[in-house]
Amino acid sequence: LEQDETRRQVNEALKELKDDDREILVLKDVQGLAYEEIADILSLPMGTVKSRISRARLAFKEIWKRKGA
Repeated sequence: LEQDETRRQVNEALKELKDDDREILVLKDVQGLAYEEIADILSLPMGTVKSRISRARLAFKEIWKRKGA
């Protein structure tokens, strides 16, 4: 039951992210893809993928803190 609540809170926080941030976080942290795979899927340079993941994680953390989760 506790896992279901956490999953719901994570999904709510993900919905608040910008589309690009949500997409890259799902590819990396939910689906577990490698940076190289994400770069190929999104047709982005590796450095861009890494910086976007970092930025998206920071945005997620801010949302998570704000929600008090």
